[in-house]
Amino acid sequence: MDDVWKLLTVLLLGFAAYIAYQQFRLGREKFKLDLFEKRFAVFAATRRLLSIILTEANVSTAQIFEYRAAVAEATFLFDSDITDYLEEIDKKALHFRFTNEQMRVVPAVENRDKLVEDNYSLLGWLTDQLPMLKLKFAPYLKFHVWS
Repeated sequence: MDDVWKLLTVLLLGFAAYIAYQQFRLGREKFKLDLFEKRFAVFAATRRLLSIILTEANVSTAQIFEYRAAVAEATFLFDSDITDYLEEIDKKALHFRFTNEQMRVVPAVENRDKLVEDNYSLLGWLTDQLPMLKLKFAPYLKFHVWS
């Protein structure tokens, strides 16, 4: 009878270990999903800002601040390649906003030509980033990489 209890204890321990392992796997998968959702939110906010710039050839200060708020956690979610990239987009979008405002108020003088050139260059760079986003963010948004 003693051997039956030992066997039953071993079976219960095995079952408990199996349950614990399944809980561990489930927790790891939930973590991956939560991380994906947060990273995707940063991607979506960046795509939204660049889409606004592409469609309107303008960006408001409110839209830039909305973008900043949406990507504020990026430092904790991505490596420096993405955070540096997001900062570059922010700086260029802000400079683009500034050149747009300056062109609106500066009369047609020689300085305006430089503003138009800067504005056009910034618009080109910012709109070129829209198709690049998937390539930049892809390593961080693929599930098979996290296995």
